[in-house]
Formats: sequence, C-alpha cells, structure tokens
Amino acid sequence: MAGQRKRNPNGAGTITKRKDGRYQCAVYVLQPDGTRARKFAYGKSWTECDTKRRELLDKVDQGVPVPTRSARLSEWLPYWLDNVIKPRRKLSTYDKYEAHVRIYLSPMLGAKRLESLGVADVRRFLVRLENQTTAATAKESHRVLRSALSSACNEELITRNVAKLVEPPRADARELHPWTLDETLDFLAASRKDPLYAAFVLAIGMGLRRGEIVGLRWSDLDLENRVLYVRQQTQRRRGVLYDDDPKSRRRRVVPLPGLCIAP
Repeated sequence: MAGQRKRNPNGAGTITKRKDGRYQCAVYVLQPDGTRARKFAYGKSWTECDTKRRELLDKVDQGVPVPTRSARLSEWLPYWLDNVIKPRRKLSTYDKYEAHVRIYLSPMLGAKRLESLGVADVRRFLVRLENQTTAATAKESHRVLRSALSSACNEELITRNVAKLVEPPRADARELHPWTLDETLDFLAASRKDPLYAAFVLAIGMGLRRGEIVGLRWSDLDLENRVLYVRQQTQRRRGVLYDDDPKSRRRRVVPLPGLCIAP
C-alpha cells in the first residue's frame, strides 16, 4: 500500500497507533539482573515515538539496563560497581565502595526501588548506621550512595538524586599528635642501620606516602638537580602488588632536602 510505513527489522522494536491517538513503541531491553523484557514508550506523533524507540535501542547496543519497572537498589548497586566504578576508578576505590555496598547499603536499603527511595529513607538509614557504627562510616556510605544515584540519574533511571538532599553526618576530625623534633631525631638515630632507613628519611623529610615510597624507581631520582619525580605508587590489594597513579593522580616533582642526600 502506497505511503505505508515499513516494518522495523527483528529486534528493532515496533511502533503502533493507540486508540487514544497517541503512538506506542515496544523494544526488548536489558534488565539489571541480565534478563530481557519489553519496554514501552509513548509519543504524540510517530516521529516522536520513533525517536524514543531509537534512544532505547541505543541503550540496548551499549549494554545499559533499562528496567521495565524501577530496579531495586540491591539490583542497581552491583551493576553500578561492575560497570561504572571498576572500569574507571582505582582498585582501592572499588574495594572500598564494594564493602559499603555489601555490608551496609544492600542489607539496609537494598529492598527499596530506585524511584520510591525518598529523602526520609536515606536520612533514617544514615541515623541508624551512625548509631551502629561511626559518623565517619555513615558519611562514607552516604558518599557511595550519592555517587550510585548520580549514575542512575545519568542513565535516566530516576529523575533526582535524593541522597544530595540529605546532609551527611558530621565526623569529628581525627586529632593528630606529630613527633617533636627531638623525637624525630631520636627515631632516625635509632633506625640508622635499618634496611628501611632511606624510606624513613623520605617519609620524614619529604612527606611521601608509603605507596609512593614503595613505588620509587632509580629513574625517578635526579641527584644532580636534587629533585625526585613522584610518578607512581605501589599498592597491595587481594594479596597482589600493582602500580598505580599517585593519589589524586598528582604526578609531581619535589626538591630533595639535604637530609635526603647526605650520606
């Protein structure tokens, strides 16, 4: 029939006109649990509906889940960890986030669906967690939840991030008690013959982190210009050593004080 629109190929979804005059498209999409289900979208015109159909197909091609009903947090959080955090963040960050998801977020909030999660739910969760653990732990779980919900917003699974509307617990800053000059000199004198003496001097004289000291190579040392290049750090995770960028990915050149050069 002249003017009749062609059928979409298999897997590309369908568009039909409803009795109320609107158009409806149906596409099989990926669910957070790995299964596939039919997703419907609507438009006032065929073109508007076709645009929504193409957007759904784009997400299918990218492997992005599009729940036909609002996913539970217990379904979304593992997907977020494996597909958003693991490929883009440090292993240490992934391990920390995974622990908060496994120990706190999934057991205490996992039954909630993304769209039904409210400000009061988040606030009650934080109060309960702070009472059971510490304010610092609750504050970190809030940060993990906020990041996970931001990703859900980016993938258009929810329209707002309720965690951003809740003020995190206020954790008291840990009071530090640095050594005095005499204590520092006594320590260096006592450890003079220790195999790790050079590491102790770098930590004290330059404030390098442990991972940055372990990650140093001879090529990072320039005695002629009296500088040290901090290019990487070495970490141990799950019993395996691996090299990574410095904290906050800040590669830097630092001057060597006389203490670190003197024999």
